[in-house]
Amino acid sequence: MEAKKFCEYVNKCRDNLYTMALAILKNEADAEDAVSNAILKAYENIKQISALHKFKPWMLTITKNEALKIRKKRLILPGNEEVEAMMKPVQASYDELWDVLQQMREEYRLVVVLFYYDELSLRDISDVLDIPVGTVKSRLNRGKAELRKVLERGVWE
Repeated sequence: MEAKKFCEYVNKCRDNLYTMALAILKNEADAEDAVSNAILKAYENIKQISALHKFKPWMLTITKNEALKIRKKRLILPGNEEVEAMMKPVQASYDELWDVLQQMREEYRLVVVLFYYDELSLRDISDVLDIPVGTVKSRLNRGKAELRKVLERGVWE
């Protein structure tokens, strides 16, 4: 794949990559770093992608891995969960649903974000997260149930 084509494909899925990284890291600067690292790593390994219809899931997988690396490198401080909970994402268009998603367990949050925000198929989510399709289905159902409970109560931070 030539550089121009690579750039076109990256531009088409750039927002999806950022959404994935933000769902993992809950921090805009770290999410931007993860996406940048993922794009660089993908470009360095561009010969590995043969089917262009798999470009987006491939990029999302790389982004997920880069985001997890960044999260692992974070300095762990006592009470870090409280500090992280106070760090709400600042978005151009405020989205209360995003705030609710940030309170979910990560395994459910990632599947919900990939399915509804990034509009990936169950098979592609399975490939990105490296889990069976059945697990994707159950996590999606549990994630939707968790969202439903919070939204019915109408109570979120």
